[in-house]
Amino acid sequence: MSWLEGMEGMEGMEGMEGMEGMEGMEGMQAMFQRFPSGALITHRDGIVGSWAIPAVGVGWTLPPRTFSTDGNLKLWDPRIRSFVLESELLSRLCFGVDTVGGGKWATLWALEVATAATGSNPPMWNAPAAINAGSIPAGNWTPLVQMQEPEPAVLDDQLNLVAGYADLRADRAREIVAQIQVQYSFWGSVVPLFTARHKRTFELIRLVLQLAKYAEMNFKNAFGVQRPHERSAQIQPMISTPIHASFPSGHSTEAITVARVLYELVSQNSANANGKQQLRTMLLRQAARIAINRTVAGVHYPIDSLAGQMLGLSIAEYALARMRPTINPVDTWQFVPTAANVPNSTDFTGHELYDFVNNNRTATAYAQPLAGSAANVTTSPSLAWLWGEALLEWQ
Repeated sequence: MSWLEGMEGMEGMEGMEGMEGMEGMEGMQAMFQRFPSGALITHRDGIVGSWAIPAVGVGWTLPPRTFSTDGNLKLWDPRIRSFVLESELLSRLCFGVDTVGGGKWATLWALEVATAATGSNPPMWNAPAAINAGSIPAGNWTPLVQMQEPEPAVLDDQLNLVAGYADLRADRAREIVAQIQVQYSFWGSVVPLFTARHKRTFELIRLVLQLAKYAEMNFKNAFGVQRPHERSAQIQPMISTPIHASFPSGHSTEAITVARVLYELVSQNSANANGKQQLRTMLLRQAARIAINRTVAGVHYPIDSLAGQMLGLSIAEYALARMRPTINPVDTWQFVPTAANVPNSTDFTGHELYDFVNNNRTATAYAQPLAGSAANVTTSPSLAWLWGEALLEWQ
């Protein structure tokens, strides 16, 4: 068995699963779990004496805990805290599908801050009826990201690029296999990440990764785009192909989301403009290479990575707006991969939709900002708490 074959079994660790098992070992909790219960029973019997209720106001006691949505977060294990933070991050998002002019569309909607007092923060879900027919809940919703299904002619043209990228498989094989699971080692090669020093940073990264995964999987499920090897028997991917759909690329979505959020976190307290630009460039180049490696492997079209990059940028900006104390409008974007908009042999390098130097998004024929539209989202105290804790690790 080659090293490559032996590593392919790690595919099941994709996403968050590989890190979650570590949470129960935090602090001294593991020490308590090692003691047999019988020893604790006899030990108590030997020292407790007669039961006595302490007099009011006398003796040792903990102060009462606060009644709030964010005041107790610091007391919980990160795995438990993740349920609160994930639900909060998802609470003002809604996903739905529609058909307009014969095309198939899917949209991720964001609830505007103007209607935050409506008393309802529904989680993301699939709206089965047409969006324009009122299937989303009441409120002032803005389309954060809107995508159209790629036309078959675009995918057929993209197959030529996937076949050509196969020539790089021998050179990229080690990277491709290592990047099947979450790419902590790769981000840590650009930014000095240490598990002992940056616990809240890792917690934040896992949180935004979950949001990216929720979003991408809803779009994948809506479109059900066939993988390259489902359209041509000559593609023959070099790794096991994930069972879910191809468009948009999950690796591209997640890598660009982490790159943007990690850059903003690490560089927020820095005044070195040149150093910040270099850091931003390295993180975004790395995200693009991770996405391109999936095309080299034969499991994605370049158009998947382009759509993933657009989605990842929007997810990152939305998460940052919910986490940081100032409320900034989040630009809303539309991805329309028709044959008229996507020229033949349109590839993905990472520079198409984002200007690394000037730190802003750029438009193309197939990726455009929605005219006159922006999502004004509100800061969440719970998410702001985590952002503040992570920020302290970079001072």
